[in-house]
Amino acid sequence: MKTLLLLISLAVSLLAVDTGEFSFYLMKDGKPLAGKHVIIYQKMSQQTAEITGYSTNQAEFVTDADGYVYSVLPVGAFQVQAVAIVNGRPEAYVKKNFIIKKGKESQVIVSLNKDNSVAFEDDEAPKAANADLNVSQEAKKEKGSVMLSLISSEDQKPVANARVFVKGQDIDAKTDAKGFLDLTLPEGEQTISVIHSDYSSQTFKVAVVDKESVSKSVELSPSSMELDEFVVLAPHVEGSVASVIAEERNSDAVGNVLGSEQFTKSGDSSVASALKRVSGITVVGGKYVYVRGLGDRYSTVMLNDLHVPSPEPTKRVVPLDIFPTSVVESITIQKSYTGDLPASFGGGTVLIKSKEIPEKDDGYASLGLEVIVNNATGKDGLNNPDNPLPLPGDVLTNGNNAGGSALTNQVRTYRTLDRNSMSLNPGGKVEVSAGKSFAIGDDLVLGASGTIYYKNIADYDQTTYDKYFYDINTKQVLHDSTTTADITTLQTELSGMVNVGAEYFEHNKIKYTFFTTQQTSDKTSLSAIDYTGAQENRQKTYLEYVEKGLTSNQLSGENDLRFSNSTSGYFDNLVIDWAAESSTANRDEPGTVEYNYLYQTSGLNWDRKNWYYYFMLKDEVQNYRADFSLPFEFNGNDNYTQAGVFVYNKQRTFDSRRYKMLSNNFNNMPEDMDTIYNTYADSLNFSASYREDDSYSATQDVTAFYLKQLLSVTHDIDIVVSARYEDSTQQLTDTVAHTPLVTSDIFPSLGMTYRFDNDAMQLRLSYAQTIIRPDFREFSNSRYKDPITENIVFGNPDLQPTYITHYDLKYEWYMQADELFSVALFAKEFKDPIEKVIKLDDAQDNTFLETYQNAQSASSYGIEVDYRKRFGFISSSLENLLFAANVTLIKSQITLNNDPNNIYTSRLTSTERPMQGQSPYVTNFTLGYDNANTGDSALFLYNQIGPRIVSLGTDHNEDIYEQPFAKLDFVTQWKLNNYFFEDSDFTYSMKFKAENLLDSAVEFTQGDLTTATTKPGRYFSLAIKIAY
Repeated sequence: MKTLLLLISLAVSLLAVDTGEFSFYLMKDGKPLAGKHVIIYQKMSQQTAEITGYSTNQAEFVTDADGYVYSVLPVGAFQVQAVAIVNGRPEAYVKKNFIIKKGKESQVIVSLNKDNSVAFEDDEAPKAANADLNVSQEAKKEKGSVMLSLISSEDQKPVANARVFVKGQDIDAKTDAKGFLDLTLPEGEQTISVIHSDYSSQTFKVAVVDKESVSKSVELSPSSMELDEFVVLAPHVEGSVASVIAEERNSDAVGNVLGSEQFTKSGDSSVASALKRVSGITVVGGKYVYVRGLGDRYSTVMLNDLHVPSPEPTKRVVPLDIFPTSVVESITIQKSYTGDLPASFGGGTVLIKSKEIPEKDDGYASLGLEVIVNNATGKDGLNNPDNPLPLPGDVLTNGNNAGGSALTNQVRTYRTLDRNSMSLNPGGKVEVSAGKSFAIGDDLVLGASGTIYYKNIADYDQTTYDKYFYDINTKQVLHDSTTTADITTLQTELSGMVNVGAEYFEHNKIKYTFFTTQQTSDKTSLSAIDYTGAQENRQKTYLEYVEKGLTSNQLSGENDLRFSNSTSGYFDNLVIDWAAESSTANRDEPGTVEYNYLYQTSGLNWDRKNWYYYFMLKDEVQNYRADFSLPFEFNGNDNYTQAGVFVYNKQRTFDSRRYKMLSNNFNNMPEDMDTIYNTYADSLNFSASYREDDSYSATQDVTAFYLKQLLSVTHDIDIVVSARYEDSTQQLTDTVAHTPLVTSDIFPSLGMTYRFDNDAMQLRLSYAQTIIRPDFREFSNSRYKDPITENIVFGNPDLQPTYITHYDLKYEWYMQADELFSVALFAKEFKDPIEKVIKLDDAQDNTFLETYQNAQSASSYGIEVDYRKRFGFISSSLENLLFAANVTLIKSQITLNNDPNNIYTSRLTSTERPMQGQSPYVTNFTLGYDNANTGDSALFLYNQIGPRIVSLGTDHNEDIYEQPFAKLDFVTQWKLNNYFFEDSDFTYSMKFKAENLLDSAVEFTQGDLTTATTKPGRYFSLAIKIAY
């Protein structure tokens, strides 16, 4: 009502004078800022009537849904002021001078970037001089008071109605008629900005003392010669908690976003460990992501909106431990489907965004060092220094004909086989990052950034594994064997990322991204296998060395074509976002060796047979996409139409070979392996023992087109509808070419967002249909032996794709920039879901066979709750106390095909059960000190998942479950410059992390029986970082 009266008053007062028109637009990141207060002041003129309540001629307006203000003004000089307040906190202040001419329209467009920097598009008004300030939210500690006194430097008179802001505080106050203002502020150094239409703005610092009053007198200079001003009051920092919550809020779909600030505070060094903090996310084996409890086959991982290949031959999804968080800006977990994503969408898609080049004329450099101590540090582990050595080249060249005395001697002598004891040292990590950008003229910015990361660590695990079987005669579950394994693993990781980019002609970008990661795992395992009954017990040694790598080359760009010559003007704002990629993933296991000794009456003797394994996997991916976005206005609201094309080509080569070294000497041989190879060389014979179809090659070609429409019916209601056509052909070749798996489908999606309570709350609805196709490994006949369970695993060429229907409902409440509460309900219906099935090998005792089958149907329903809140609402002294939690409850059920002739499903104990890998609950809790101003934090983080099926029971044996693992971590980090080195040009920080404080164990059970137990132990690390 106040604004309406002001408008009427101003309009009446202008009837008798010459006038012109004024249009003002306020935007951020290309989107309108609605509901923001705008004040117009008239300068150096007596033509306008004075408005009650103001000492100068002024009127106040509020931007509409388009961020728009319109007024008729008298001829003369004016100034417009606007303050962008988001979630109750001032983020930016703008002061802009303009001229009104008779019968003409003056237009001012203020467009804020993501970081709250400003860009003007105004031909009439003078250009603004930015006065960007480094801003951070001041910690709310004990309080003191500041009495401001503002006077004019020209006549020493009080300055009334000056607006006063305090950086990081929810303060927007005015001085009284005597130029005074009393502020109550947290102790410490505070930055205050003073703004008035007739005076130049000033920013100054004041030291606030607890429970004391400080006086500050400030002189303001008249603004007759001033330039336009812009002050950042709350900068948008890419990767900060506030920025990723804003991204989540403005998304078209249901999902979660993690930023680099959260990675740092939680101490997560890889994407896999960071994702454990997200609602509905579980991470299996430290690297495979399960979204909403669904197995890794139902997850998709993309880097910068492009597919990357997986170096794991047995998994569909990319292992996320290969991505260090140091090269990641943010991670989006999209849980509801939209047509701009690949249709291979199950639980969700993980979208990893790499770090960008620095902003214009900016730069940075940093060095980080870390020491890691775990349960292995200081212990004596096992190792063989020859583990990295590959099998002799002649072995591979001769294929299935490998053998003969010459080749036997080569294999016998190319490496040692004994286990050596070694002291395990602490682990370590070093990381170097740098970046710089350069402005070349007004239309070109060039930049580059890079990160290199190296880590090594030793692990020592003691695992106990039990097997049981059902005796059909006694109708009892009997114990088969107990395996106790001591496993020493030496791991290294070397990763790097380079970005080179350019921004040109304001609306165009191009960037090249190179990412590579190489991991090695050197494993030595000694197992004692104790059989129940008459069978001889044995001791197994397993020597394995694995190299995994991923290299990605991406070229991407964004082009605003600005077709200003189009006759209709409809394509004036067309934007093309495009990318191309060539990536390679590899997994090399050049020469794994397994040998056994038997416990006999005469002692421990070699069983006269050694196994050699060779595995090689190479995936090559070419990926191209182009997205065309056309924004337009409908019903006074911003909308867009988006269309795109997506091409994906993947080629896989997989080579799997097994060889054995036999001895024809049947005497007892108790000596160590190296002695046996030297002493009994004449009795040894090396030969191949694999099938041709153990190796295969495969291709997948996907071509997709999509159309997506955002329709903002009103400011409060958005509707997003999309359709994606996808054509896929998967071709597998081993000894013969198999019938290709071809799918051609249209996948629809529909979503709606309803905003209310001044945009602080919103409700989302979503419906979609998607597909999950079997991976190459799952429909290949090739076999491999699981080194832990010793099960034989092979694929099923008759597999069919899984079709999924999704339903989502989510309520979101954004309380502050870094505070939220949300509740999400979801449901999924599966047709032909793919499950791993198992049966006892009738031809070989104690050996199980695993393969894949389509089930008849499945369903999954759940609820997710997210909450993040600071305790400042209780007392300002508790503002830095943070509590965050997310809880997910899920219920799933799968129904198998009841086919009595199926040799696998007919022997399963349960035909209706939860889906494999589906946990009934996932919980995460965070509590501790988190100072948003200084960056200091000390947080406890708790994660636990519910029991989930890892292996199906057969022949009356129950299913095997992984039991809940309770993980409690503590992470603290401190910016040392807040206490030392205050005048240094460098920034020093320190971080300490303690993992698994409860010393929890991983346990697997089969009914009431425990089948496996592993204790990962505790981890401790101390890191120091120097940045410039």
